[in-house]
Amino acid sequence: MTVLRTAAVGWVVLLAACSLPNVGLWDSQGKADTGLYSLYGSRIAHGHVPYRSGFSMEFPPGAIPALAVPALPRSHYVSWFKAFELLCAAAAIGAVAFALAGESARRRYGAMVVAGVAPAALGPIALNSFDFWPAALAAWAVALVVRGYPRWGLALLGAATAAKLYPALLAPALLMHVLRERGRHEARRALLAAAAVVFVVFAPFAAIAPGGLRASLQQQATRGLQVESLGGSFLGVAHRLGGDFRVVVSHSPFSFDLAGPGAGVLATLLTILVFVAAVVAWQLLRDGAVDRDRTLVAVAATAVGFVAFAKVLSPQYLLFLVPLVPLVDSIAVWLLMLLALALTQVWARFPQPFLDTIHLGGRIWVVLARNLVLVALYALLLFGLRHRRTTSSP
Repeated sequence: MTVLRTAAVGWVVLLAACSLPNVGLWDSQGKADTGLYSLYGSRIAHGHVPYRSGFSMEFPPGAIPALAVPALPRSHYVSWFKAFELLCAAAAIGAVAFALAGESARRRYGAMVVAGVAPAALGPIALNSFDFWPAALAAWAVALVVRGYPRWGLALLGAATAAKLYPALLAPALLMHVLRERGRHEARRALLAAAAVVFVVFAPFAAIAPGGLRASLQQQATRGLQVESLGGSFLGVAHRLGGDFRVVVSHSPFSFDLAGPGAGVLATLLTILVFVAAVVAWQLLRDGAVDRDRTLVAVAATAVGFVAFAKVLSPQYLLFLVPLVPLVDSIAVWLLMLLALALTQVWARFPQPFLDTIHLGGRIWVVLARNLVLVALYALLLFGLRHRRTTSSP
């Protein structure tokens, strides 16, 4: 009952936040990529198979439920899509409440308010992208592992990975927790559960449309340096100061990327940095007591490291953080996350603010500021993980 009462607070805050005009739960008009989602969903609902000839799709197979369910017969796609994403957000908040069961009321209800109000800080993209779907799966994966259900938790992490790929970065921290709490045998079985889910989701498409699936994954891996990423915003500001940089449009997938001296090299370095950031968090976790609190900090640090340093940082990627960062018992961490979300809303609105950004106008300074806040958030989480190592070790 305590978990339900805690979650109920988050659900009330979430509904209020999503009902605000800047989020648009009750607005039947779609924004951002909902038109593309509708196209994919409609084709799937009419029996077309993604990745086969004539149906290229940039998203992994695990994204299909989020795209296809709102396209059921006699539905209004945008309204149903937003309802689906609201349910995913509510599920993510439920995962936070479940993970923090037994903690102080201040921590539990504080986390509920932060996670619930996050869509209001981020704006319309919160319900106009499908990213609450993998975020909810990843959140429940974390919650189940730290509450003693490792196989179910890793199975859901496999589902999250099949939907968006990057939740796979959370696996090492979660497996460390299982290894310390349950032993090597249970960790191995949990890992097999995750692998089995990924295999079950990918295998049918690998069998019937191997070329299309491979092309989809290759498109994601070879994307350029997106203008909203840390590297892109640095080069955008350099352009404002006289540098020879420009934005080019990539159509596969559709993206606004930076071009100019060193942009390609910087994209490669950032890809490497994503993995370095994750390894640092894993190593700090391994060096101390792998208890629930330190595991939650390591998970949050890994997620923030990915978002902060990835060569592609679309606004919806921040939804990955919404159910993970509030798990950390730190008001400073909560406030930095909300600040990053709120700064994103300064330009992540169409048409004028977004167009100003992709033309490297004055709002590119705000993009850089947001990205530096994310870097500061990552550093703060690492500091907390290191501090907990020194205080928790026997």
